[in-house]
Amino acid sequence: MPTLTEKISIAGEGTAPSIDDFDGFLAAATLLQRPRLARSYVYICYYGPATVQELIDTLDVARATAYDDIERLETLSLVERDESTRPHKLTAEPFAFVDQDELAITPTVLHAIALTEIDDDLEYFQNRYGTGRLVRGLRLTGEHYAGQLTQRLVAEKLDVAPAEGMAVVQALRPALAAGQEFDPYFDRLFPAIADAIDVDIDRVQPRSDRTNE
Repeated sequence: MPTLTEKISIAGEGTAPSIDDFDGFLAAATLLQRPRLARSYVYICYYGPATVQELIDTLDVARATAYDDIERLETLSLVERDESTRPHKLTAEPFAFVDQDELAITPTVLHAIALTEIDDDLEYFQNRYGTGRLVRGLRLTGEHYAGQLTQRLVAEKLDVAPAEGMAVVQALRPALAAGQEFDPYFDRLFPAIADAIDVDIDRVQPRSDRTNE
């Protein structure tokens, strides 16, 4: 799995990804469509090496579910298992994909998707408006916490009701907080404002994304 995929030039055709990158892109796209898998990937990426038992305990998932998800992530080459240890340790590398000079997918984006698995407001928003609008909401939320937009303006730019926009801004705080600390491509997602984003979370912890508990 590449840690960063840049565009390459094709004469007369602009830019396109190397053919070798498509397996990785499809794997990342799978995470965009499966929030539970994204949640396990992001946890291992941010807090690993981790054991399957840690995922079961921290993410509060059934044992069979955890093993199924890890097997799927391994099949997608997103997670590696160190079988020299007992219990086995799982690791995952952060990655990013570039689409027309803008990052389409980073761990921070995948964390936002993962939060729909456990946050009612984000689940509702994604179901109603789609993943693309949720990712745009993440970018706009970054601008809000950088002091550039009010929550009402975020809602206007998303073309949603003020209450929906404000709920999204609040619910995405954990993704921004963890991204600042653990996502090596955070400044590529927010190129002009990464250092200015202040989500007012003192310390990021694995379970801090449980906003509805």
